[in-house]
Amino acid sequence: MLFIYPILALIGAYCSICWLYDNLRTPISLVVYGLLETLLPKRKFRAKYGEWAVITGASDGIGKGYAEYLAQNHMDIVLIARNEEKLTRVANEISKKYSVRTKVLVADFSEGPTIYDHLAKELLPLDVGILVNNVGVSYERAMCMDELSKKSVWDLLTVNVASVTMLCHMLVPSMKQRRRGLIVNISSLSAAAPAPYLTVYSAAKVYVRNFSMALREELRPHHVQVQTVLPGFVETNMTAFVANEYKGQQVAKHLVQVEHYVRYAGFTIGKTDRTCGYWTHGLQYAGLKLVPECIRIFVLKTIYNNLRKPHGVHKVD
Repeated sequence: MLFIYPILALIGAYCSICWLYDNLRTPISLVVYGLLETLLPKRKFRAKYGEWAVITGASDGIGKGYAEYLAQNHMDIVLIARNEEKLTRVANEISKKYSVRTKVLVADFSEGPTIYDHLAKELLPLDVGILVNNVGVSYERAMCMDELSKKSVWDLLTVNVASVTMLCHMLVPSMKQRRRGLIVNISSLSAAAPAPYLTVYSAAKVYVRNFSMALREELRPHHVQVQTVLPGFVETNMTAFVANEYKGQQVAKHLVQVEHYVRYAGFTIGKTDRTCGYWTHGLQYAGLKLVPECIRIFVLKTIYNNLRKPHGVHKVD
């Protein structure tokens, strides 16, 4: 029977190594890439991927942050969102600050299939090297699924799921033909486990995670990269309800500012297939994955139950 103990030790070591690799690579890689970024010259995204970066939900928040980061790295920028005034203002700021070309496309992704013909007409003639699928819809307050209006449920699915899928379907063929390109799909830390009182949103973000990881393998032979980003709480319009609910408390104080978040997430572009974007979010993800799923569900249920109040969804673009 003594031979069982070495086998159990090997199994334990194997499981530990797998867990460490899968869950700590994000915070460790962010530290390593952050150091390299200060030592190495600016990366030439334009030469590696193509001339244009397309960012959805680009008028504020993480989308605007990615637009500025990629413009700083000499990419021309296509900004897509539903608010033309905000888009134009952001486009002018980026063009003036970074001396790159910008293009504004107004689209409300909650309208569904009707918008994609127009987007295809504008995007397909361009040398699109990077696509950032950031546009998203979240709850205005944590609530039970049946408390959402029917329109809110459709918006959560149409914006969070359909937009990612259809834009990839639109732009992947030209990327494959050119044999270069990068797709960055923004999921969420809530995809780490089922999230009661944020049920539809977290389920949609699981779709984005699984879709992105599978698509990456499909596109690998064609030299097109796909990165999945799983942010925790970042200080944007989408998380305003958290700041308002816990104003002056520790939760609100630990919301990561967009510029800090995108600076770290930008380090990982083209380097890793999955990232939480910020080192503390990586540690949170690793902590959630360390415990059984029932405990993860309990933790998220407790967090979002404390944020429960009535009323719909919050659009971010």
